[in-house]
Amino acid sequence: MSRSFPILVATFLVAGAMNANASVLGTTAHSSAFAGVAAAQGEDVAAKVKAALKADADLGAASEAVTVTGAGGVITLEGTVPSVQVRAKLGEFVMKVDGVSKLVNKLKLAKK
Repeated sequence: MSRSFPILVATFLVAGAMNANASVLGTTAHSSAFAGVAAAQGEDVAAKVKAALKADADLGAASEAVTVTGAGGVITLEGTVPSVQVRAKLGEFVMKVDGVSKLVNKLKLAKK
């Protein structure tokens, strides 16, 4: 057995204890220093998407009932739209905005 084995075991035990304490406290022991940066970038991309939707002549009115949120390059659309076609157009439009890497389309159809 090598000399590093006890150190490796101790590292796992300490990491496990940290995660156990974090779960009791309701936090995570391994939070990233870049989490705030990713959230800010997501908000910037979401703001770009909102502005682009409002500026579009065809989709501007339909986008009024849509909530746009972002985390990193992932954009989520929520709300109600009048038709399947509008839902699809909004999704296609958003994917073309610079900085959007993924779309979560939670748009629902208006009840008739």
